[in-house]
Amino acid sequence: METKNINSHHDEEVIDYANTSEFMTFELGKMKYAIELPKIREILTYPDNITTLPNTSKWVKGLINLRGEVVPILDIRTKFKTGAPIYNENTAVIAVITKDKRMIGIVVDKVDDVQRLDTSTLAPVSDMGSAIPSKYLKGFVRLANNQMLVIMDIEAVVHKDELKD
Repeated sequence: METKNINSHHDEEVIDYANTSEFMTFELGKMKYAIELPKIREILTYPDNITTLPNTSKWVKGLINLRGEVVPILDIRTKFKTGAPIYNENTAVIAVITKDKRMIGIVVDKVDDVQRLDTSTLAPVSDMGSAIPSKYLKGFVRLANNQMLVIMDIEAVVHKDELKD
């Protein structure tokens, strides 16, 4: 039986769990984004029964009743112009909880999976040129497959002031 010392193997990354957090990854257009897992209450399929609100911006889809709680549904694909929003079996709503305890549903093209990321390797977004303005982003990490994963600042995206425009 062959034993292998992973510390001497240069391809293996040693994960320092002190600097890691779990993130839910999702797609908007052709890019992959992530939100910290503790902010997420649940993932829903795109609901048929959204109560639309008059005189709201295009990205505010309306309200749903989620287990007795009224939850606004925001299509961040419309807000950030990540491509024509398509509503199909992949379209999902990520229900997030904000610091001020509001629950808000954000519409994404597709939810991927949970990944543990080393937050100490976060690079500033200005280096990258995302479709989304950097004030809504925490940074990005480069994944093992060289793909970029952009960490969204969900608090900035769903801030009360954002809902006014």
